Amino acid sequence: MSGMSVFERKVSGYMSVPVCTVSADDTVEDANKIMSEKRISCLAVVGRDGQPAGVVSRSDLLRVGRVMVYATGSKTALQLPSMCVGDLMTPRLYSVSPEQTLIDAAREMVDRRIHRVFVLDGGKLVGVVSTKDLMRAVMDAKVATPISELMTVPVVTVEASSPLSEAVTTLSRARISGVAVIENGVPVGIFTQEEALAARDRPGTSSVDDSMSQAMLCLPISTPVFRAAGFTISTRARRVLAIDHHHLKGVLTGLDFARCLLPSPPSGVASVA
Repeated sequence: MSGMSVFERKVSGYMSVPVCTVSADDTVEDANKIMSEKRISCLAVVGRDGQPAGVVSRSDLLRVGRVMVYATGSKTALQLPSMCVGDLMTPRLYSVSPEQTLIDAAREMVDRRIHRVFVLDGGKLVGVVSTKDLMRAVMDAKVATPISELMTVPVVTVEASSPLSEAVTTLSRARISGVAVIENGVPVGIFTQEEALAARDRPGTSSVDDSMSQAMLCLPISTPVFRAAGFTISTRARRVLAIDHHHLKGVLTGLDFARCLLPSPPSGVASVA
């Protein structure tokens, strides 16, 4: 079966269920706890009427957490406010129907620069399609395109010795979800929004080396993208670092995998990590 015919399959065949949600009346800390436990970066927010009211993401938590640090003069990396999710959420939800194709879902993600779309059927929240779900389709389609043709360049990096506050600021300013941590020019870890929020009570002056994750995936730039998708799904890694003779050349993010489903994916296009 050709890759394009796999990508023309219905969203319903690849979506994840059930959808993790949070109430608009729940606290920001509640939302962070759910995302941490479920290892996801976004939650659908349900209003008092039981209907989808919006979304809250780690990006939202990171943004408000940095604002609180500046506003209160806190010495910690981040400070989550005591506020309700409904006051922080984005009051709209990007969605597709169960009958739409994976290509439709991928195009929505790429165009909106988001890592998931929710699946609505008659106004009811029935599933979610994330970039990880699209990776399964890339595996099924056996897409042999080398990751060098899909990777994002250049890679945003921070030094392992950098202060934690600097790494968090880099995430916020670059509007990306993760950076590569390097030491002597070699990648030694990953620092994402997840690590930033987990380290929120640590001093901002502490080293990012103490808060980074070593769950990184380094693959040669010649690796077929379907192999990269398989490695990513089977490990805790959330992005692929593309290496050529031990040198970091690019990063393959969830959105880069999503681009793989679109006709004539562009080469080396800058995107969020």
